[in-house]
Amino acid sequence: MSDISKPDTSMIASVFTGKGLVRDSLVFWAVIAGLAMLGAVLGDSYVRHIFILVFIWCIVIASWDLILGYAGIFNYAQLVFFTFGAYGSAMLSIYAGFTPLLSILSAAAIGAVIGVVIAIPSLRLKGEYVALFTFAVHLALPPLIQQGKAIGMGGNTGLLGIPWLNLFGFQVSSIDKLTWYWVSLFLGALCVWLIYFIVLRGRMGLAFVAMRDADTFAQAIGVNEYKYKLLAFVVSAVFTAVAGGIYAHYTSVVTPKILGTEFFLMAMVMLAIGGMGRFPGAILGVFLVVIGNELLRSFDDYRLLLLGVVVVVTVICLPRGIAGLFERQSKQP
Repeated sequence: MSDISKPDTSMIASVFTGKGLVRDSLVFWAVIAGLAMLGAVLGDSYVRHIFILVFIWCIVIASWDLILGYAGIFNYAQLVFFTFGAYGSAMLSIYAGFTPLLSILSAAAIGAVIGVVIAIPSLRLKGEYVALFTFAVHLALPPLIQQGKAIGMGGNTGLLGIPWLNLFGFQVSSIDKLTWYWVSLFLGALCVWLIYFIVLRGRMGLAFVAMRDADTFAQAIGVNEYKYKLLAFVVSAVFTAVAGGIYAHYTSVVTPKILGTEFFLMAMVMLAIGGMGRFPGAILGVFLVVIGNELLRSFDDYRLLLLGVVVVVTVICLPRGIAGLFERQSKQP
């Protein structure tokens, strides 16, 4: 029996909140339209900047949720994909003369290659050993980047002066927060929609969930474990690398700091608070953590401590994250 049979709509309904792809897509895009109008109302450039970061992080966390939450693969190299996408897009723009949009699209191809490179040795391992290997890759990359000055990676200082986004002949600088708000919202929404509504609701998504929940049974019904786990790495890496490309052209600078401990912990907090494998939990986690982190800036050194307390309380009181609240409500008569 080859791969997996035709997807069962009842199985899809059990994985996602909602019964119809069309209806859920309409609700999703209605929310996006509301956020687009909110951008026009917001008058503070700094608030728009926070939302731009939220939209970029949504791509990263949705991609991580795909491989960790839905496929059940303990991959901790997610920011590695983001970094390669950011550096790759920046270098193509600076040295190869690619337009920013073409560079961002090319970042997807770079992410796919890196996804395969990390996936091949990872798929020889199981469980926590995958986590240890991928986290080791994450830890090894910063010194490699610092030594990459000879090939144009900028070393400790990173890459500066990354070309601005060019839309219809107009350059969009990082100062133009409103345009960037709409661009990042559209690109972020498109990536999130493709992940949750196309990839995860199709044959691939069903295979991921089957491997996560009943690995032996999934193989018994014909799910090619190696193939779908490789696809999980590649798809997750592609979208995350695109997010890295968007980030690079928005900030116009990329440094090894994006692999720092704070960024990694923030990503973990987003997933823990939102809830893995339960849409829209991870996305809600991004909004709460990024906005909450900015609100806690005044606490300086205590900020991360407070976030840690929030995570502990959430794990104890809501082991399934915020998404667990929706599940409880749906079960009530």
